Amino acid sequence: MSGVLAGFFIVWAMIGVGWLVGRAGVLGPHGRYVLNRSTFFIASPALVLVGLLESDVTEVLSLPMAVAGISGLTTGAIVILVVRLLTERRGADLVMTAISGSVVNGANMGFPIALYVLGDISHALPVILFQQAVYTPLYLFVLHRITEKDSSGPAGVLRSIVANPTIIASAIGLLLVLVGVKIPAVALEPVQSFADMAIPAMLLAYGLSLYGSRPLAKDDGYRGLIAVASSSKLLLMPVIALGVGLLLGMRGVSLYEVVVMAALPTAQNVYVAAARYRASENLARDTVLITTIGTVLVLLLISAVLGV
Repeated sequence: MSGVLAGFFIVWAMIGVGWLVGRAGVLGPHGRYVLNRSTFFIASPALVLVGLLESDVTEVLSLPMAVAGISGLTTGAIVILVVRLLTERRGADLVMTAISGSVVNGANMGFPIALYVLGDISHALPVILFQQAVYTPLYLFVLHRITEKDSSGPAGVLRSIVANPTIIASAIGLLLVLVGVKIPAVALEPVQSFADMAIPAMLLAYGLSLYGSRPLAKDDGYRGLIAVASSSKLLLMPVIALGVGLLLGMRGVSLYEVVVMAALPTAQNVYVAAARYRASENLARDTVLITTIGTVLVLLLISAVLGV
């Protein structure tokens, strides 16, 4: 478990710096806003593009990516169904609960855990590629459609796509990978520099959001939805990944790997998206907090059950 603890130390150290920065007022009253928008419009698209361009077709079309895709989308669909049946929450609350319960922290948690727990960072690539190429563009598109006034009709659909640089970066990156185009390293260097900024900026922005906040505040009215999202992320999604992996013939170490990746906590970029669209920010923030704490216990349970 030293790898798990190392991964969590890195994450919490950066979040802690963000909290201290917020407390000290170093970035002023608009620091979180600037960080969130810089990440959303510049750093995250660069991270997606670089990640896709550094992959190959076998990674994009791999069996672990199929497990990541099926488990993520299925979990999100189940959350939507449960919330619609058991509550009257709709719109942003409904969508953000589903996203928070099914988007894993593959980049800044996946790589350390893949390296220290599974022995190779390549095990994190399938889930990261699925989220970069498919899931992130999909949920950003949906968020834009339900929160922006100009999103109706065919023209609104086009505006929803154009307004999200991550969608454009995913489409370009995936197309270049599938056709086998190689971009010169010198041309990618500026993009790589922006990509390197994405994860620290996300974590700093999240840390800033924690200063002065009251997690699980009753007045927010999100406790029930946070419970649904957190339990879905920590329990339901790994169970679905286990079932899908078994159905696809995966056993032993390969099965363990995809279940571990499915058990990662909710990604900080979910909070960034919520802040960008002002959609249930506290719901996303508190789910990230709870799942980041609870994942350690879940990973210990997975190791005990699968015996790896």
